[in-house]
Amino acid sequence: MHRTLRLALVFVFLAAGCGGGGPKEDFQKQANAICKRYNQKIEALGTPSTPADIPQLVAKGIPLIQQGVAELRALKPPQELKADYELMLDETEKAVPAARKLADAAAKNDAAAVQEALKEGNAANQKSDRLATKLGLSECAAN
Repeated sequence: MHRTLRLALVFVFLAAGCGGGGPKEDFQKQANAICKRYNQKIEALGTPSTPADIPQLVAKGIPLIQQGVAELRALKPPQELKADYELMLDETEKAVPAARKLADAAAKNDAAAVQEALKEGNAANQKSDRLATKLGLSECAAN
């Protein structure tokens, strides 16, 4: 359950790849720095020791997700990356309602609803990870 909850929160966070040189590489480097910083903040929240700890962890994680996505949205990707980048961020934002569902289900001790919320969050995470990889944003796909 610990790993699953961490994944449920971390699926929200993206990070960018390496580079340095042209506009694409500069963009990747900036996005990577943002994602790495927020991934570390999410990891610092730790893992729940019981299902009862999940709502509090989610409550702390959602603002981090929202802040990280807002910082990533403020970046201006090169035109050739823009559509995939925006789609990646849209998928990442799907983690917020999934995390809220997870917290509600855990508070109600509803194991089936917990699994459904995790499934929803993981699906969005997988989509955003694929896009991040395609964009060369390795840190975004790292979690």
